Amino acid sequence: MEALIQAGARLGTELWREFWYILPYLVLGVLFEATIRTLRWHVKIRHALTRFGVWAIPASALLGVMSPLCACATLPLVISLLLAGLPLAPAMALLVASPLMSPASYTMLSAMLGIGWANTVVVCAILLGLTAGYVTLWLRPRGFSEDEIFRKALPAGNFHDPDYPVEELRCDCGKQLSHRVDRCTHNKALVFLAKLWEGSLKIGRFALIGLVIEVVVSSVVPNAWITTLLQGSGPWPVLALTFATIPLHLPQVTAASMLFGFFLPDPGQVIPLARGPGIAMLVGGPVTALPVMGVFLSMFRKRVLALYLVVCVTGTLVLAFGYAALPF
Repeated sequence: MEALIQAGARLGTELWREFWYILPYLVLGVLFEATIRTLRWHVKIRHALTRFGVWAIPASALLGVMSPLCACATLPLVISLLLAGLPLAPAMALLVASPLMSPASYTMLSAMLGIGWANTVVVCAILLGLTAGYVTLWLRPRGFSEDEIFRKALPAGNFHDPDYPVEELRCDCGKQLSHRVDRCTHNKALVFLAKLWEGSLKIGRFALIGLVIEVVVSSVVPNAWITTLLQGSGPWPVLALTFATIPLHLPQVTAASMLFGFFLPDPGQVIPLARGPGIAMLVGGPVTALPVMGVFLSMFRKRVLALYLVVCVTGTLVLAFGYAALPF
């Protein structure tokens, strides 16, 4: 019993030490996202997507990396945009790019893995979003037009309506603290504080999950084996990490926290993460969230899910091997 208590104390101490190091960057990222959500910048840009014409695909990819939404929140948004007249190609670009980057993700990646890795993931997110958009556009006459992709016709109405008949798409944002504060006070400062609290809970939870997984795994699996995989060269580490993360719900902040914890450098030290395995973990993990796959299967025809997975998995492998092969 005493040994178990000592082991728990060691895990708790290690977890606290790692969380305390990332806390300032977590706060900064939450502040960025709370500001964007309070001013509703992402909503204003989103509403303009249906009017962007030929620029809708690159605009969607760029919006995806700036949006504070994760994969699970982006999919209902994408479906609502499709029903509002947005073509599938830019919708797919948004759906692929959004889980890979957000203001909070960028801040925390910069702090934990270095600004070089943060910028690399931004570029990968844009490239993967553009690829998804233009591949979907090319396939549009081949069974991917907007009137052929849904399993059944969705009822008209507002997803924010608590009586909307499709439960998987019904938004419960009206129950959020920030929306209740806005309805009661219309005070932007109070709304900002409420969104700051919501973001702290959401982003902090994802970061804590990553650190807990890393601390527990490090106590069970020899750390040298894991870091060898993350620092490895050749095809095996990339393939192993890419396919191992497909069934996991691994948001960007969680993936970054796990990687940071495995290396835990001194302040200012760069984590020796290999290029290929790093992309496989930071891109392949977040883009294939399991809850999103479930909604895909219930809402869309199987070929749409197949297209999404092929683009995401193949794109991750191409980006990982391509980045690893760069001479600089």
